[in-house]
Amino acid sequence: MLTLLACSSKKEEKFDEFSFTAEEMEEITSRIDDIEQGRMSSASSSLGMEAQITGAETVVLDVNLGARFTALRSGMGPAGENTVRVTNAFLNVRATPSVQGEKIEELKSGALLKLLSFENAAWAQVELDDGRKGYVNVGYIAQMATESSLPTLKKQYEGQYYVDFAFLNVRSSPSSQGQKIGELQSNAIIRPLAIHEEWARITFDPSTPLGAGAKEGFVSSQYLKPFSPAFIVRQEQFALPILRYRGDEGKIGETLVQHLAYLKGAGRTILTLRDFYDLLLKQEEKDIRLPLDAVLLTFSDLTPTSLKEISDALRATGARGTFFIRTDMIGPEGISPGLIQTVVANGNDVQSAGHGGEDLRSLTNAQVTLDLGQSRQILADLTGKEVFAIAYPGGGVNDRVREQALSTGYLFGLTFNASPGGVFNRSQFLDLPSNVISSGTSEQTLKVLLGIVQ
Repeated sequence: MLTLLACSSKKEEKFDEFSFTAEEMEEITSRIDDIEQGRMSSASSSLGMEAQITGAETVVLDVNLGARFTALRSGMGPAGENTVRVTNAFLNVRATPSVQGEKIEELKSGALLKLLSFENAAWAQVELDDGRKGYVNVGYIAQMATESSLPTLKKQYEGQYYVDFAFLNVRSSPSSQGQKIGELQSNAIIRPLAIHEEWARITFDPSTPLGAGAKEGFVSSQYLKPFSPAFIVRQEQFALPILRYRGDEGKIGETLVQHLAYLKGAGRTILTLRDFYDLLLKQEEKDIRLPLDAVLLTFSDLTPTSLKEISDALRATGARGTFFIRTDMIGPEGISPGLIQTVVANGNDVQSAGHGGEDLRSLTNAQVTLDLGQSRQILADLTGKEVFAIAYPGGGVNDRVREQALSTGYLFGLTFNASPGGVFNRSQFLDLPSNVISSGTSEQTLKVLLGIVQ
């Protein structure tokens, strides 16, 4: 692990507050050199689940990340509005609606299932991808919906209640002295014909399935609770303009200052890629939307000078952005580790621009995996933050590179594909469009890239 410790723990605003001893800098340089040598010596080797780096620690590829990120990229699923998603860390699928039922499958968070029916308020019958049917705990799933389908789905559950007690007596009249004609089990789902004060009138026949008979009975309404499953509203499409400032352009800092003034004046909500990632995670648990006026600031092709200038401009205006760092440039003669840590301490996001800067399409699978994996690991160790995005060097990406990015634990991939207005969907997370900003980009051009109609 590449562990970097500052000499002082006091948090300050100045960049030069993060200092390192000569021994620490020597160790940092040595580690990066070792990684570079390992990349060269391993270029022709075939990599499996781990990428070995000569002279450095192992780059471990976490397959769980790939599964979790695939869930974030997915939409409604094959069953459409009858799809439910696992919201717990794991979920047992059982042969019967009981914790004592035989376990026929164990699913992980994010897995999709076809909803067949609700056995009661505690158990739902579902169908697996291979056609097997079973029962799952209702508390660990959420029904998938789109923004347009949510009102219709919710309406289906209007008027439904469940028994919130061990059992509930059904009586012939709305009185505790009324004759008991049966009982409802805990979590039973009913749709009362009417609810008046303390009693609910229901259709009931103990000899047939609930609701199939013609008899009517009465139950105490205080033991009934409205029934509706949890919903996950999948925002399938996003309008998030991504502005990509090139740090290798002269006077890019001055251009950024002008653009920040315009964005602030226009009331734009400036986000980092980590902000967007956090929003996606929240969408897995509750209904939340991306702000309509959001814009995402990113910075690539950075030099030590432009990194500091851009960070200074952001700090002066209270804005934040996402910096894509090429990790072979980190060191005493390049981008200072202390500067990167200060950038993060100021609320910015740091993600990967790869390690060596080569067009990933020209590398073998082993080389791509190693380049992406070691870059991700170096930055995670340096910043103490999860690294989940790659700005493809030179914008080079194809299906093979995309697959390697997925397997090495990346959720997002930033391309050079322009998209005024920044419209993209979940399936494009590894092909995010970005609008390249140069020092000559005018305010008028900026408006076009933001999708502002004149």
